[in-house]
Amino acid sequence: MSNIIDKIKKKIPLDQYINLCLYKYKYSYYEKNIIFGPRGDFVTSPYISSIFGEVISVHILNYFLSRGITKCNLLEIGAGEGIMAKDIIKTLQKFKKIEFKYFILEKSKNLIKLQKKNLKEFNVKWIDNLEKFNKRNLFILSNELLDSFPVKHLKKIHKKWHEKYIFFDNKQKEIKSKYFEIKKIPNSILSLCNEKVNFIEYSPKIFKFLNNVSKLIKKHKDNCFLAIDYGYCDDYFKNTLQALKKHKKVSIFHDPGKTDITYLVNFKLINQIFKKNGLTNAYNISQSTFLKKNGILVRLEHAKKNLISSKSKAKLEMAVNRLIDPRQMGNLFKVLKVTNEN
Repeated sequence: MSNIIDKIKKKIPLDQYINLCLYKYKYSYYEKNIIFGPRGDFVTSPYISSIFGEVISVHILNYFLSRGITKCNLLEIGAGEGIMAKDIIKTLQKFKKIEFKYFILEKSKNLIKLQKKNLKEFNVKWIDNLEKFNKRNLFILSNELLDSFPVKHLKKIHKKWHEKYIFFDNKQKEIKSKYFEIKKIPNSILSLCNEKVNFIEYSPKIFKFLNNVSKLIKKHKDNCFLAIDYGYCDDYFKNTLQALKKHKKVSIFHDPGKTDITYLVNFKLINQIFKKNGLTNAYNISQSTFLKKNGILVRLEHAKKNLISSKSKAKLEMAVNRLIDPRQMGNLFKVLKVTNEN
């Protein structure tokens, strides 16, 4: 804890604090050994069932084959421990009609090591720069990536904009936050907001990332971007910042560097950024709708036939239900797909 606190003796913006906690140093959160799964702090869809990755594989396969494409490139950004990548690769390898190359872009050195260990049997390549990556027939995908970008909180108080800053209170020996007046908000975000908005939760770094993704999509007509994340779609922003430790919500100031900090993505803003970049063909649907449209229930029934015990079948049904049930992950998680088609 003291390592992070040493860096916030002076007040710093919220997004800088989150970056310190999650990424910047070897003692930051994403350089930990165990993050995902039951033994970690949170569970992502690929850990719930391999069927999740299999369904995404079917979607990718249909996307290219419907265009008469049999050779393609896949780029996963923020691949965690490589679990979804493994499921996608193993599934696509069963289809002889298509040839593909799998690439991963990952900023965490710790996770790259885990990915290379988990994917050693496959011919996966790692890249370190989106701007230099130039492939046609490219399918870019991410799962729970957008919610991991450090965010700012901006608030209008008495008709003037303020920004949330983080500091360490030496008297009370605790981390605190406070809004301070700022001169102006960057036009990059303000121009995309409803004029009546009085609170904004957004990541400045997401603009550069989505700009690079947009360039990749626009380079070749059959390139595509698919992002799955938990969030909402609204003209107005909500304060959704939260921290997780051992699958329970805690304060964002709890055990900094050892706690995940995340937020719900406002997909209305994401769509606006793509639109500004000249990509108007974007759609958002719920994870439930996406998985059902791509045959998850058919795949479930097929998988159950290969299971002997009723206990195993019930466990698989529960896992799939967790992914598609509107009361669980089905509606909370959204799927964004952006193509270069008019």
